[in-house]
Amino acid sequence: MHYIVNGIKIKSENAAKPDTQASKAVVNYLLDKKGMERILDFGCGKLRYSETLNKIGVSVTYVDSRVQLTRRQTIKGAKTNVVSYVADNYNGSLVVPFEEIDRHNEKYQLITCTNVISAIPCEDTLKKVLKTINSLLDNDGCAVFINQHRNSYFKRFLSGQKRLFGYVYKGKRGHSYYGIITPKVMTSLLESNGYTVLKSWTVGESNFVEAARKCS
Repeated sequence: MHYIVNGIKIKSENAAKPDTQASKAVVNYLLDKKGMERILDFGCGKLRYSETLNKIGVSVTYVDSRVQLTRRQTIKGAKTNVVSYVADNYNGSLVVPFEEIDRHNEKYQLITCTNVISAIPCEDTLKKVLKTINSLLDNDGCAVFINQHRNSYFKRFLSGQKRLFGYVYKGKRGHSYYGIITPKVMTSLLESNGYTVLKSWTVGESNFVEAARKCS
């Protein structure tokens, strides 16, 4: 996604990490979910966890901004784009641009949202993302929101411009935003956007919050 914040252009795709930087804690969590029929990876980036997701799920849908899905980049060592890589390697998987997600009617047993909330510098977009994920959950489905609440490079961002839950920082690749999303912050966001928080926990630098749709 591209954002304009106080006249500054922020390209969130610059924060996408490759599969070589997959978190062991996230992989272990996902492997415990084996047997899921329908999974959605919201903010799939460079398909950081796609191998694991396709091991545990019968059908996996990948969602990100159109620019992230279609731009040519290095994915798992190959120069390609997300749409082509998924079509060539994951039979039965779907790719849906965030810009078209309102027309997508499938419901999911598990939705993963890894290091996505911390990359959104606009409150309106943040609310839309949470609303969308909620609407895509099965009645008995679960969404897991995974964020880093500390990291060795956070000190660099502290010198930037304060914004929402984090800072806008100018680096070599332009401006970036990183929000520091603690379990308390994530829980508050979820409870105010139609979710029931099931549990939360921390592993190293990452925190996990599982949530379901709030019963009416």
